[in-house]
Amino acid sequence: MKKYALFILILVLTLPLVNCKGQQTGPDEKYTYRQEDPNGIGKWYMGREIAYVMGYQGMSWLERSEREEEEKTSLLLQNMDIQNDDVIADIGAGSGYHVFKMANLSPQGKIYAVDIQDEMLAAMRHKKEKGAVSNVELIKGGDKSVKLPANSLDKILIVDV
Repeated sequence: MKKYALFILILVLTLPLVNCKGQQTGPDEKYTYRQEDPNGIGKWYMGREIAYVMGYQGMSWLERSEREEEEKTSLLLQNMDIQNDDVIADIGAGSGYHVFKMANLSPQGKIYAVDIQDEMLAAMRHKKEKGAVSNVELIKGGDKSVKLPANSLDKILIVDV
């Protein structure tokens, strides 16, 4: 009788697992796969190819002259509706491509430039000093935290992170 009761208990406890599903691969899948660009991984999300992980060695690619045309970065910033005193975090700021544009749009605010790579932070520090930009704060993020003050942001920008 005890074995029968134990069997029923196990059956009842595992019954909810019948409805569990693994990763969706049906028609509503947002990822597609095709190889078109050597800079991409061949996996596309919502019409855009996912790039390889960007190390500091690719910093010049972040600053390329074609970026505005390819990504419509001015439109992105316009749609963010940045106010004169906004406090904004750019998570994965890289070389600071967006950081310093946002700093100009929010001169009374603050832009937190968060990155985990010391070389990216050094490049932004150089730009900050060269341009005498006072409203940008560089933050060395971590793998578990962006290390920003709680409840301190008006907006957050995350691009290809």
